[in-house]
Amino acid sequence: MALSKTQNKRLGLILSVMFNDDTPEELLSDVIKDGFVEKNDNNFQLTDKGIDEKSRLCTLSGLNIKYSNEKEKQTT
Repeated sequence: MALSKTQNKRLGLILSVMFNDDTPEELLSDVIKDGFVEKNDNNFQLTDKGIDEKSRLCTLSGLNIKYSNEKEKQTT
């Protein structure tokens, strides 16, 4: 199943935060406003809601992208 334009943009922004890419704050404003990303000092990080959304969108698009701590939770 293909992601919509909005879902695709959201997943791209969430992944850019996840992989610590240099992403301008103005591009991140929507995912911050929606509660998927939060700013700590000068860094951005995913919230629990953001991790859930990343997992949902990755599943819809057929991707398997996880933080290392997410992989540990599945094996225990």
